[in-house]
Parts: sequence; structure tokens; C-alpha cells
Amino acid sequence: MDFFGVVLGGDMNTYGVARAFYEKYHKKTVVIGKHPLYPTHPSKIIEGYYYDTILEDDTLILALTDLNNKYPNTKKILFGNTDFYVEHIMKNRERIENISDNYIIPMVSHEMFKELFCKESFYKLCEKYDINYPKYQIFDFKKDNIEEYKVKFEYPIFIKPADTVIYSEYNFVGKQKGYKIESKEELKNVLNNIKKSGFQDRFIVQEYIEGNDESMYVITAYVSRNHKVKVMTAGKILMHDRTPELIGNYSAITNAYIEDFSLKLKDFLEKIKFTGIGHFDVEYDIKRKKFYVFEMNIRQGRSNFYTYASGANLIEQIVDDYIYNKDNEFYIANNKYTVSIIPKFLLKYCLKKNGQNPEFGKFYRFALASYDRNILRYLYQMRWDYRIVKGYLKYNKK
Repeated sequence: MDFFGVVLGGDMNTYGVARAFYEKYHKKTVVIGKHPLYPTHPSKIIEGYYYDTILEDDTLILALTDLNNKYPNTKKILFGNTDFYVEHIMKNRERIENISDNYIIPMVSHEMFKELFCKESFYKLCEKYDINYPKYQIFDFKKDNIEEYKVKFEYPIFIKPADTVIYSEYNFVGKQKGYKIESKEELKNVLNNIKKSGFQDRFIVQEYIEGNDESMYVITAYVSRNHKVKVMTAGKILMHDRTPELIGNYSAITNAYIEDFSLKLKDFLEKIKFTGIGHFDVEYDIKRKKFYVFEMNIRQGRSNFYTYASGANLIEQIVDDYIYNKDNEFYIANNKYTVSIIPKFLLKYCLKKNGQNPEFGKFYRFALASYDRNILRYLYQMRWDYRIVKGYLKYNKK
């Protein structure tokens, strides 16, 4: 049976999916987005289709109908590269499935997506299933007064949008994915700046977990359509992107093995009857000596190629589940690896400046696979490298 992957959106997340497809099956991945962008363009392993209005429901259905007409006898496994695109698929699931039974959507229902995606309801589930999470409270821009708002725990604190899809619709100077706040006065200034943009939803205000770059991890799982976890793998963050709008994204990640906490998350995913790829942002509290979950992505993470490097090809798991009907045995992947956006010598230099000297294991240069190189890719990558290294070194001077 022939098949290939289709990803909505064309960024780093998508390229990780495409590499995993190509490494295992030597198949191109189709990208459907608004416009071409690096690292999925230019690329030998990507077939791109672009629509200015792809975020509209009717355009999405038109694009997927045209793709099915072009490849009528091929199964197409559908992914979203951001929360917005994932929800775009979920809201249109019935219409997509009516196009053809060739479309495979390995995801939870829209209702479960909303429950897990909303930080407030997700933390309630963590409480129910005994998963450590940071203490938090809510700031509601519609109801709460910024001047009178009181935080119940000590500064520093961390704040972030309860719904990142809504937050993504607003642009303003100083916008960040999340904010570390050192004082009451700084909190007022940040909230006022966000309010001026017109944002009217809620923010999570949570205690700051005491750690550093070396205490941040990700844990990813694939859960079959029968709600059984088939594979889990963890990664330790070596280097962050320090560009304000991309804080929280990873420039380099290496292997980690967190058996007890991984098994606890496995139990959680099976009890809530999850399906698809689940990606947890996790931090180790160096004071309490415990792992805490900050959030769960109901999709592959932006750094998802680390899972392939660790020995857990999520694409292979999905294909085995939906195409070949295989019931694979559960395992925790633990290959030694490092996946980096920037070259090894630059990564070593930056980490040394920060007092780190990790072992790299097998090294993967994320966007410059040996089978997907050309002069344009090198030029784009050099610009990317410069921005990342400049931001990292500037941050660590503080």
C-alpha cells in the first residue's frame, strides 16, 4: 500500500517529520502552507503547495481535495506543525474524511485537544493523575484589574497565555511566548503591554521552578489508536533560541533517560485514552529534586527529529499502526545522540562559554542532511546560525 505524509505548515517542525519519513521510507513529504520558507524550502525531500488563505476552512478542503485527486490511490497521513494547524485539522476532520478514506488523521478528538491544550484544564488533569506541575493562578484580561492583582507566591514568577492559538493572533513590540517576571512592577508593565495589543483572554501565572538550561527536558510518546503507548523517549536541552518570539524553542538537544517519570506519563496517557503524538515540556526542580510538567503539545514538537535520533521513529510507529496494523511492543528509546541546528564546533564553543562540556554521541546537523544539500540551503543556514549564536552569547553575558 502506498502512502506519504502531509504536513500543514512548513517550518522546522515539518522538516523533522519529513526527515523521519525519508530516513525510513525514502518518500517525499507534502507540505501545505501559506508560502515557502526555510528549512522546508528549498528541499529535495519536500513537495510544497502554497495557498494565501490556507487558514480558511474552505481553502483547506480545496487543497486536500486537489491533493487527493493528484494521488487518488495513496494513503495520506495528516499532521499539523503548530497548535493552530492541528486545531484547523480537528475542526475540519469530518469534512476531510468525507473527501476520501485515503486521509489518515492520527490525533485525538477536538474536545480532548481543547482540554489538554488549555493550561488550566490540563493542570487539573495533572492533579487528578498525580503528575507534578507548577502552582498557578489565572489572570483574566476581561475581569482582573492589573493594579490590584495579587500573586500568591514569591517572585520570580513565570507567565504565559492559557491559549496560545488565541495569543498568536496578536502582535506587539516585546511579545514573547512566555515571560519570567522578577517583581510586581515588572508584572504590571508586561500585562499592560499585552493589554494594549487588544488581547482579552487569560494568562497562566505560575511559580518559577528553580532550574537552568541544563535542567530542561522534553518527553515524547506515541500512543496507538487503541490508546496504548508504544514508545517514549526523552531529550535534554543543551541550547535555547534566545530570540524573544522564539524563547522556549530548542537549538540543540541531547539524549536523556528518565524511566520513572516517563512511565508515569505513560500511565497518564493510557488512562485518559489519548491517541497520537504527545509531547511534554518538563523541568527538573533542583531544589525539590522532582520533575515538573509545564505543558503538553498534542502533536510532535518543534524539535521532533530528536526522537528519530534517540531510536524512536514516530513516523514508523504511525505507519505500523495505521497502514500495516502492527501491534508493536512498548519500549523507551535510549540511543546516544545530539541534534543541533548549528554546527558542532559552534555548539561546543557556546556551551563552553556557559561552562558546559557534554558528550555528544552521534551528531545530527538538523537541517543539512547529506541527501538534502544545495547552495541556497547553506546560505539560509548560515544566516540562521548567526542569529542563534548571537542571541545565545548575548543572553549569557547578562
